[in-house]
Amino acid sequence: MKSRLMFLFGLVLMFAFVASAQTTVYKYAFSKAFPDTGFKVANGAHGVAVDPDGKVWIVRYSDADSMLVGSTYKATIPIRVYNANGTPASFSPIRILTIKSVAETLYAGNNRGIARDKNGNIVVANNLANPTRTGNLYRINYKTGAGIDKVSPQVASQTQPAFDDLNEMFTANVSDGVGPIRIFDGSFSFLGNVVDTSRGFSRTLAVSKDGNDVYFGGFTNNKVTRYHSANGSLGPYSTIDTVMKGLTVECFGWHPKTGYLWAGGGNATSGANLAPFTDYSFYAFKSPNFNTPVDSIKWSSANLLTNDPRPRGIAFSNTGDTAYICAFNVSAEACVQMFVGKSQAAGVHREDGIVVSDYQLMQNYPNPFNPSTQIKFTVPSNVTVSLKVYDMLGKEVATLVEGEFSAGSYTADMNGKNLSSGMYFYTLKTSNGFTQTKKMMLLK
Repeated sequence: MKSRLMFLFGLVLMFAFVASAQTTVYKYAFSKAFPDTGFKVANGAHGVAVDPDGKVWIVRYSDADSMLVGSTYKATIPIRVYNANGTPASFSPIRILTIKSVAETLYAGNNRGIARDKNGNIVVANNLANPTRTGNLYRINYKTGAGIDKVSPQVASQTQPAFDDLNEMFTANVSDGVGPIRIFDGSFSFLGNVVDTSRGFSRTLAVSKDGNDVYFGGFTNNKVTRYHSANGSLGPYSTIDTVMKGLTVECFGWHPKTGYLWAGGGNATSGANLAPFTDYSFYAFKSPNFNTPVDSIKWSSANLLTNDPRPRGIAFSNTGDTAYICAFNVSAEACVQMFVGKSQAAGVHREDGIVVSDYQLMQNYPNPFNPSTQIKFTVPSNVTVSLKVYDMLGKEVATLVEGEFSAGSYTADMNGKNLSSGMYFYTLKTSNGFTQTKKMMLLK
C-alpha cells in the first residue's frame, strides 16, 4: 500500500509538470509497407508492438503457417518479429513457447492482440484451436524470444492487454457480456476486477500510468467507457464517463514521447464512425480532453472501400518518430504499414517567403500579456530547436517548441492561462550551440 501511494504521488508531480506543455504533433506520412509489400495473409493482422531494442512484433490473425510434427504438417499461428530495417529477428517466427519446462505449440486458432509490458517484454493474447478454445496470455522475453510465463483468465478470447507503471496487467474478453475486466500483478497473479461484466464487443483496452483510469474500447458502443479508481488496482473502480464519442475503437497505443493515447477506429463493417471521425483512421487524444483529437494517421490504400481495412494495432518507435499500424480484414495488400513524422509544437507557424541569414529570438508580442502572446524566432539552416519558458526560480513551466526545423522564420504561441502573474524567461536553444534568453511579463 505504501509503495503504491508513493508511486501515485510521484505521478501527480510528473503530470503537473507535463500539463503545461504545448500540444505536439508529428504529421506522420506514409513511408512503406512493413516489412515489405509481400506481407499479406487472409484476415490481416491483429496487433503490433515495439520492444526496447526497436524490434517490431506482429501477430497476424490467422497466419498461413505450418510446422512438421512427426510426419504431419500442422497449421500454426506464429508470432513474427522484425528488426527496424525489416529483416527478421534471429528467433522469428516463434511457433513454440516453453513455459515452466512445458513446450506449447501455437497451433492454429487466432491471435487477438499484442502489447509491451513495463519491462519491455511482449505479451500476446492467443486463442488456441483446442476443444476448449482457451484464451491465453503469453509473456515473451523481448531479447531472446523465449517464453517467460502465461495466464489463462478463462475459456474465452482475450483482448489486447494493457499495463500500468507497476507492470500490472489489465485484460478483458472479446465478446459482449462474457466476463470481467481483470487485473493481474507483474507475476500474473490475479488481483481483482475492474468491473464484473464488460459491455460491448471489444478488441482492446488501455490503462493510465498510475492505474487509476481504465479505458474500455467496446467498438460496438461507438464510444470508450472510462472506469476510475482513486487507488488504482486497489479499487474500487466506477464508471465516470464515456469518451471518444462516435469512434468505433478497435485498438489503443500510448505514444512514448507525448503521452497521447492513440485509438484506431473501425469501418462500416464494425460500425460506422460518427463525425468528426472517419473510417480507416487512427487518432491521438491528449489528457484531459479525450473527445477532440490532436493528431491522426489514415491507412494508406488506393482501394480503401474494396480492401476495407479495420485498424487493429498501433505502436511507435522508442523515439516516437515512426508509427507502425496494422489492419484486420485485408488480404489483397500488406497488413502492416510504416509512417514517419517529426515532432513539432502545434502552436508553431512558419512564415513563407522569408529569407533568413542568422539565428534570432525576438521579443514576445504583446508584452505584458494576458493570457496569450507570440514569440518569433529564426533559424538559417536545418537544426533541432527547443523553446522553453521558465519562472523566476528557474523552474521550467512550458515547452513551446521541441523538434527539427528547416531554415525559416517561425512564430510560437504561448498561453499563460494556467500560470500566475509575474516575470518569466524564455530560452531558445539549437543543436549547434546557439542559445538566447529574453524575459516577458504576464499580468492578470
